[in-house]
Parts: sequence; structure tokens; C-alpha cells
Amino acid sequence: MRKLIIDERIRDIEIEFLKKYFEVVKLPLSDDVYEEISGHSDIFYSKINDKIIEAPNAQLHLPSSILGATKVRKKISR
Repeated sequence: MRKLIIDERIRDIEIEFLKKYFEVVKLPLSDDVYEEISGHSDIFYSKINDKIIEAPNAQLHLPSSILGATKVRKKISR
């Protein structure tokens, strides 16, 4: 069964539906980015062809993924 990485703030009713089709993995929230996107998998992971690239500061480290070189972080205002 394919894995689906999803924001840990997902509602139970949504998880129950998704579990019919995927192995659901909740992504813990990160303090490295803004709260609104802190659990969005597309912020920390990218799929290119059949490879998954993950940010070095991703909350979950996936087997057989490629570790990226740059951490995801908040933009600092000056």
C-alpha cells in the first residue's frame, strides 16, 4: 500500500477515508517554518521522477529518500 504523508492536524473523519487507499503517516509540526505550513508535506518533501528529496530538517526521515542540502526555514524580515 502506498504511503501518504499528511499534516498531523488532519481530522479523524478524513484519516478514516484516506486509510481505505493509503498507509497514512502523520507529519509532526515543525518550528522551522510558519505555523500555517508547519505540517505540509510539500514544504519538506519533493518527488522528482521516482525519487523523493527531503529537507535535512524534515520531521520524518523516509527510507530510500535523498537528503537535500538546504534546510527549510522561515524568511527573516529585515
